[in-house]
Amino acid sequence: MELEYKIVQSTTPHFAKASNLKAVLDEEAQSGWQLVEKFDNYKIRLQRDISHRTGDSSHSVDAYRTQVGLSNWVTYSAAAVITTAVVLMILRGVGAI
Repeated sequence: MELEYKIVQSTTPHFAKASNLKAVLDEEAQSGWQLVEKFDNYKIRLQRDISHRTGDSSHSVDAYRTQVGLSNWVTYSAAAVITTAVVLMILRGVGAI
């Protein structure tokens, strides 16, 4: 038995809700992945036997995905917009604009 491992992560605390964790684990189980460890609400470690590789193309979920939840682009774009708005409000408050 030869095992492979992967870490699935999220930019938000996606795994804080048990229903989100269960949904991800159910999707990953289609490709033979099993939970090894929940690091925190952002990361989990999974493992599977390499014999499961042969069926990867027949599943609806990418067997090697490492990101779930909101994409980094959405998260960081929202943070940039909010930060810019706060900075502009501060600058207007001190009369710099």
